[in-house]
Order: sequence, then C-alpha cells, then structure tokens
Amino acid sequence: MREVSLSAGSVLDLAPHDVVECAADAGYGWAGVRLSNPRREAPAVGTALARTGLGLLDVEVVRLAAGPLSDDHRALADAAATLGARFLLTVVDHDDEALAVEQVAALVEHLRGTGTRVALESMAFTGLRRRADAERVARAAGAQVLLDPLHLHRAGDDLGAPADPDVVGYAQLTDAADPPSGADLAHEARHLRLPPGEGGLDLARFLGALPADLPLAVEVQSDELLDTEPRERAAALRAATQGVLDGRS
Repeated sequence: MREVSLSAGSVLDLAPHDVVECAADAGYGWAGVRLSNPRREAPAVGTALARTGLGLLDVEVVRLAAGPLSDDHRALADAAATLGARFLLTVVDHDDEALAVEQVAALVEHLRGTGTRVALESMAFTGLRRRADAERVARAAGAQVLLDPLHLHRAGDDLGAPADPDVVGYAQLTDAADPPSGADLAHEARHLRLPPGEGGLDLARFLGALPADLPLAVEVQSDELLDTEPRERAAALRAATQGVLDGRS
C-alpha cells in the first residue's frame, strides 16, 4: 500500500506546523513542510509530528546556486534530520553539472548517519532539466531523485519510463491542463496545477512505472484552490488521489 503525503505546496497558506495538523485532519499518514526559517519553525513542526503521529516525508527546499554549500543549506539539512524527514528536497539552479555533483555530494556527506536522504527534482526551468540529468547527478553524488509528472511531461520525458528503486526515492502526484496552458512553465508549476485526475497527464501510466511501495506526495499549487479552506482542500486532494490510485479517474 502506498504511503501518501500532503505536500507543503498544496497548502502554502499554512504555517509549517499547521501543515502537519492539516494533513492529520484530512486523513494523510505523512506530511511535507517548507521551512523558510528552520531554526525558528522546526520546533513547532516537531511538536505537531509528535502530537499527530504523522511521518515527515520531506523538507523543502535547498536551492543550489553556484558556489559552496551555505550555512542556510546546512541549517535546513540539520532541521530535516532532527525532525526525522525521509528526504531533503533539493533543486539545482545552475548549469555546471560537475559543481552540482560536488555540492550534492557535500550535502549527502553532511547528512551521513541520519535517516534523511537528499532528493533531486528535475524541472525544465532549472539546471537539471530532464529526468536523466537529475538521475545522473544523483548516482554520482549518492543521492536520490523525486519524480513529478508535470515536470517530466513538460520536459518531454516519458511518464511510463520504469523507475529504478535504487535512485528514485519518492514521487509527487499532480495534474495539469494539456496542451500546455502557457509558455511560462515555472508559473504553471507554482500557480496552475490541477488535482490528480482532473487534467491531461497520463497518471495511470506514471504510477504503473513506479515501485508499488514508492511514497507519493500530493502537490497541487493552485491559485484557484487557494479560495478554499486548507483542510477542505487537503481532504479533496486526498479523495482525488485515491480516485486515481483506485483507477476511478
């Protein structure tokens, strides 16, 4: 049975600790949080995790620009490890692959001995544009990757390509209008996503290529859905996700 997590992106109007409470109320077993100030926000997240009994699937987001790891990167990694997150979501924002390998390997080394893995996400508007780019860097650096069907589709990757369980740590579930709703792919990803099963992505093919026990994070960043109350939104996304998993949509 797949573990399903409420991604921070689906409820960005909530504080990180409230994301955990919201996920529990909506019937998720896991949550993900986005920390802008890990030292200040992490304690309340830890309290919410202890109270609800939820697991923490991921902490967002390390953004790697050119240069060495920063104190902010390490602070976020430390918070993820302290909170028991399974993954630290990481994005590469430059085009130097050798440097990316070096940076990610340093982040992996920083987390060595903890239960937290570095997970790279490919996006057409970042340094790791294609799935193969992220997987190549992950293998070289000892990290894993996160698969998002929207980003894969927009980059021209095959949603049905088999996932190597040694390198793919988890996946996101989302949907989108098809054909593309506009040329600005970053804007689409951050503002125009659709609930699973309500768009044009072949999610059945995507899920069929994943290991049966690979965790899923439901990420639907949508300006339209921001008009709904967060807990109602989270519950509706959970129901939509279950419909896709059950083959009803």
